[in-house]
Amino acid sequence: PTQGALKTNGRIAGLLELGTGFHPDLTGRENIFLNASILGIPRREIVRQIDAIIDFADIGPFIDVQVRNYSSGMVVRLGFAVTTALQPEILLIDEVLAVGDQNFQRKCIDRLEELQSNGVTLVLVSHSMDQVEKLCSRAIWLAQGVLRSDGDVETVAGMYLDTASPLATRRYVPKVQVGGDATNRWGTYQAEISQVELLGVDGTQPPFFKTGDLLRVRIHYQTHARIDTPTFGVAFHRSDGIHVNGPNSFREGCEIPYIDGTGYVDYLIEYLPLNQGRYDLTVAIYDRDSTLAHDHHHHLYPLEVHSPTVWHEDGVVHIPAQWQHISQGSERAAAADGT
Repeated sequence: PTQGALKTNGRIAGLLELGTGFHPDLTGRENIFLNASILGIPRREIVRQIDAIIDFADIGPFIDVQVRNYSSGMVVRLGFAVTTALQPEILLIDEVLAVGDQNFQRKCIDRLEELQSNGVTLVLVSHSMDQVEKLCSRAIWLAQGVLRSDGDVETVAGMYLDTASPLATRRYVPKVQVGGDATNRWGTYQAEISQVELLGVDGTQPPFFKTGDLLRVRIHYQTHARIDTPTFGVAFHRSDGIHVNGPNSFREGCEIPYIDGTGYVDYLIEYLPLNQGRYDLTVAIYDRDSTLAHDHHHHLYPLEVHSPTVWHEDGVVHIPAQWQHISQGSERAAAADGT
């Protein structure tokens, strides 16, 4: 989009393609006012916030140097600082976080999260799935102007990454169909998850688990070709969508040289820390770098957790700890076991 401004219900909806709208012969300070006028921001508002804008851009004395001498990163810093100085109703950003050093990218993300918390609608155009997953609650995948997918971020991002890989065209028709529609399962199917068992301490599958129980997630697989250095992953989500945890075998130090044929992998939790509630599990087989899915089962395995007592603790997880009380009139400590 061309940088400009829209009026919606009397509020500014900023459209931002950083680097446009700056005049190369004007200084950074002068371009702040020019850029703001294009966005429809009143001059008095910029005068009030100019120190904060300059501080956020963090380009030092170059603020009074002609923009023609700026690097592309310096232009982005200044443009982002101006456009996010106010709270627009809608903010459309195109690849803004692809430039700048790590500290500046962190500042940008913090600013965007602050705007979102204040009710600003953010539309982020990006090829970075990490940024999309961090900032967005909904993803739309467009390829050559054609809508390929529209839905929750994790699903759409996974499908995009799989298709972007040159190996993704080598697909196998799965022999084992898992409940749910096509959006709940994807991958190359060179390796398939044939069964997932949630086992208790006695090796059976109970109807529910209790906080503190042993939980063994057993992932059965079969392959259609030898898979070198695979990664097995599990993700826990609460019923309201809260992502509780997402471990995988490689990051936990379990390096599997290859899989070929059939077998299973166990993910063992000796003390289940989840508090009472309903959860679901995502289970997957990826390549070593977790960029290519061989078989991804998305939110397909329900897990019900009960409290071990009549009283149940609030929150997502139980943290084993102790309470201690020390009376001012005595050095004796009374401790209550919080586990």
